[in-house]
Amino acid sequence: MESSEKRPRGRPVTTDPAAVGLTALRLFNELGIDRVTMDDVAIEAGISRSNLFRIFPSKAAVVWGGMHRITEELKLQLANNPETSVVKLLHQSWVGAVSVLDNSLDTVRLRLKLIGSSPEVYGWGHAQLEEARKVLEAAIAKLEGGDSVRPKMISSALIAASMSVLTWWAESDDQRSVTAVLDESLSDFESIFAQGE
Repeated sequence: MESSEKRPRGRPVTTDPAAVGLTALRLFNELGIDRVTMDDVAIEAGISRSNLFRIFPSKAAVVWGGMHRITEELKLQLANNPETSVVKLLHQSWVGAVSVLDNSLDTVRLRLKLIGSSPEVYGWGHAQLEEARKVLEAAIAKLEGGDSVRPKMISSALIAASMSVLTWWAESDDQRSVTAVLDESLSDFESIFAQGE
């Protein structure tokens, strides 16, 4: 006698992107990013290849996942911060934006280790870093006015300094939160650029 209820076929429809991403990052870190295929990731995560590509269309998307979230948070931080000192505004807003990562430090550490591992992997995120830099540049230009090169220089310097700090944090296994390390380091950045104000 057949049951009137149909059993679902195939794998479950829902997949946890954070768990899949962490699985991929661990594989990349252990075996080397060039030696791991997306098929390997799908097998290790226990999901279909098509499901994996719906979540992460490429290795770059796995490694640089979360950057869009930081940029969106950065826009909010800048819009809601009444600070009139450019360097203080950037410092506070950038640290506030990066704080969205603090609840997933293992994942962030693996991502940053991979980003720091080669210029090619770092380069995969150029477009996303540039998007964040342009947000910073626009905030500086709005506050300072004028058409000088200063907004581009300061925003570029902040991104470069931040990435140096973040990859150092990942590689050193510093036990502080990523924002604590960034906040402390950007105090130096702030003192350098405050001299021009």
